[in-house]
Amino acid sequence: QLGKRFGPTSRSATTLSGQLNTSEGQQSITFTRRQTENGETAELNFSNRALTWSAEEGAKANANAANGTDRLLLERLILDSPDNFVLAQLRGASYFTVARNVRPTDATDGYDGPLWNLVRVDEPQVDENRKALSTWRIYYINVQTGLPDRVEYQLDGKEIRAEFLEWSEQQGEKTASHIRWTSDGQPLMEYRATSVSLNQ
Repeated sequence: QLGKRFGPTSRSATTLSGQLNTSEGQQSITFTRRQTENGETAELNFSNRALTWSAEEGAKANANAANGTDRLLLERLILDSPDNFVLAQLRGASYFTVARNVRPTDATDGYDGPLWNLVRVDEPQVDENRKALSTWRIYYINVQTGLPDRVEYQLDGKEIRAEFLEWSEQQGEKTASHIRWTSDGQPLMEYRATSVSLNQ
């Protein structure tokens, strides 16, 4: 449903430019994801800084291991994404269907809203420098559309939710263009792409 860019011979690159809102305010960022044989590499540019991520080296800031806010930001944009649901398998992640046709916990009789299949994705066991801050994520796949509506996981004992609110589509390729992160209903971060380009 996301498109054909994930085919075995594809080496596509997706570049998104937009606005990132965090507790530190709003800033413009450019984010590029490039598919590789082992998954993907990513580069994030903002505020005269460049952060990178790859399955082989993990999160980097100026060629050094990224820590704190930089690492958290990279992992949210890369791992909390529809693309990661597909590409994680190339770096050895495992998938397990937790439940099918799930509805909201507060749904009443006669509920006719979306239903989801819940799929847990566990990151492969790697060394500490490449290990994700959260080693598992549960994707809520909309039964009707076949697209992920959100992803949930735990980090430092807190429940984190990333919701895919809007999509950009170019030549049949769908990319999440508006993502909002919350924890226990409180806002953490929001990203809205103003332009999306895809190069095969």
